[in-house]
Amino acid sequence: MNIEVTIFLLRLLAGLCLAGFLLALFAIIWRNAGAAVYQPAAAGAMHGYLVCEQPALAGDALRCSLRPIVTLGRAEGNTVVIRDDFASANHARIVLEGGKWWLEDRGSRNGTQLNGETILRRTILTGGDEIGIGKYRYRLHLNQEHMTM
Repeated sequence: MNIEVTIFLLRLLAGLCLAGFLLALFAIIWRNAGAAVYQPAAAGAMHGYLVCEQPALAGDALRCSLRPIVTLGRAEGNTVVIRDDFASANHARIVLEGGKWWLEDRGSRNGTQLNGETILRRTILTGGDEIGIGKYRYRLHLNQEHMTM
């Protein structure tokens, strides 16, 4: 095979790789375009709370109302402050986005569990899910309310 044919084939391969990359990028942007649109009805329709189930607390269990962003960790500025050496200062967060609740690990050293499994990327939450951070377990309760105008 001469050098001109080799260069042509390499250019063709590079062009195909570029086209594939652009197609994949377009598909990702297209799929996530709906999540970026603010939807007031969806944002106001979901309400719920977290209940700390383990370790059992003396008296009533800790109950935290869900806000559009709930942070969990050892640092005092978090929505839910966790008194556990296995929790990072800014361990995880729960986010309402696109009408769905998401769980994100914020680069914690010991990981965040969802229903007993360590999450590796942002994950959609559903009612009844159990979030584990260190020795603590939180049960997620979601209520669907329909807004009337």
